[in-house]
Amino acid sequence: MSYFSGKTVLVTGATGLVGSRLVNELMAIENVQVIALSRNEQKIKTVFIEHLKKSEFSYIAQDISEPLNLGKRVVDIIFHAASPISRDMFITAPVSIINPNIFGTINLLELLHKQEVESGKRGRMLLFSSMAVYGDYSDTDFVHTESDTARAYTLNHRNAPYSEAKRLLEVIATSYVKQYNTDVVIARPSSIYGDAPIHPQTPFFEFVDLALGGKDITIQSSSIPRTDLIHVDDVLSGLFKIIQYGESGQAYNLSSNGDLGNYAAVDEIAEIIASIAGVNVHYPISKAVTHAPGKKLDNSKLKSLGWEPQIGLYDGIKRTLEIERNRMEK
Repeated sequence: MSYFSGKTVLVTGATGLVGSRLVNELMAIENVQVIALSRNEQKIKTVFIEHLKKSEFSYIAQDISEPLNLGKRVVDIIFHAASPISRDMFITAPVSIINPNIFGTINLLELLHKQEVESGKRGRMLLFSSMAVYGDYSDTDFVHTESDTARAYTLNHRNAPYSEAKRLLEVIATSYVKQYNTDVVIARPSSIYGDAPIHPQTPFFEFVDLALGGKDITIQSSSIPRTDLIHVDDVLSGLFKIIQYGESGQAYNLSSNGDLGNYAAVDEIAEIIASIAGVNVHYPISKAVTHAPGKKLDNSKLKSLGWEPQIGLYDGIKRTLEIERNRMEK
């Protein structure tokens, strides 16, 4: 991909679901210097063992909430993907969710601003926001465009630390664009699924781990909203479109908008996983599962850049299980 050739690219959250795939995709492009940043050095060495001795690869093991020192290195592109998504952390460690989003974003924006002032080199950042900026579910199924940000979670909601952090980092980023002409584009991914070297704590990966271990899946809820799902491969192609062609200061929904069957609730996802893996789904609840109103993200703005989702839900889950099974057997 010629756009990245000759460039230095920093990826934060490099050991995560999307970050790890970004690093590997970039390392496959000729003449790209990749800097992978993650808090845990052992995870970096485990996930990127095949790259550790390559001259094109380097890493930084630190919390992005802390000031970042790249020495004399100048970055052309930053993918800021660092953000914990563990469900337990939403309740037990909300500050640890807020800090990498807010302070991490400021640190990187300051890095780009200082770099341009001192060296004249203008870098570009793609900032990972979230569908959480659109707030809670409405009373009916709803399709959000990028301007539909008036609805938010209540401040005492368990998701508020994450969603408010994502909303604020967008405000911070666009403020740097307005005041300093910093070059930032924003992606708002919907619910991402796919294979990952280290599994985040999400229902999808819990179901995958159970199914590949030959264990049945249990659904405890009785009212479950459907959500807009997107396979990580489609996320990668969308990110590359946004970083190359996105307008500075603009946000882009990175979503399926329900295309190719990618609009489902966790019980429906569990049923697909179970059917492919040959296990069962149990519902030890007093009433049958119903599907509460959900939300989709309108992706027409991203499609205008020449992007289309390619992977349907069933095929994406099947692909994930095959890759994860192969990984377990190695």
